[in-house]
Amino acid sequence: MKISITTTSTHYQLNVAYSVSASLTETWDLLATDAGFAKWFPELHIEGQKLVFEMEDFREEMDLLAYREPHEIVYTWDTARVGFILTEQEGGSHIAFEEFIPKDFGNEFATAEKDMTGWLIQHECIQALLEGAEVPEQKPLQEKWSHFVQEQI
Repeated sequence: MKISITTTSTHYQLNVAYSVSASLTETWDLLATDAGFAKWFPELHIEGQKLVFEMEDFREEMDLLAYREPHEIVYTWDTARVGFILTEQEGGSHIAFEEFIPKDFGNEFATAEKDMTGWLIQHECIQALLEGAEVPEQKPLQEKWSHFVQEQI
């Protein structure tokens, strides 16, 4: 997995890229459909041109900025922008992820640092699911990626 965090005066940009043995269709289905979201991010689902995040008494609707099956899904994420670009390659598919997040990102659930950490954890889960492995335990990943993000920013 290739990961970089770059910084501007107002934003962070998190880029994650990796290959998986799953087909392009399997990868798309996991990352961009309700059935797929249920496996790695059950709080998400699509309603029309919106991606909806729901948990307990909280609901947020985010704009779907691009939805080009089976290659690209981009959406707002609060005040951030998140996107997956998928390409077919020999033996599987390639995932390129980008999050463009304001430095002052924050709400009752997260800061920019916590959000980027969360996406890095999700990528480990996504990769495991697409390789037919079990989803890794969250706590060690939280420690690993939180430390990584702190070092980068």
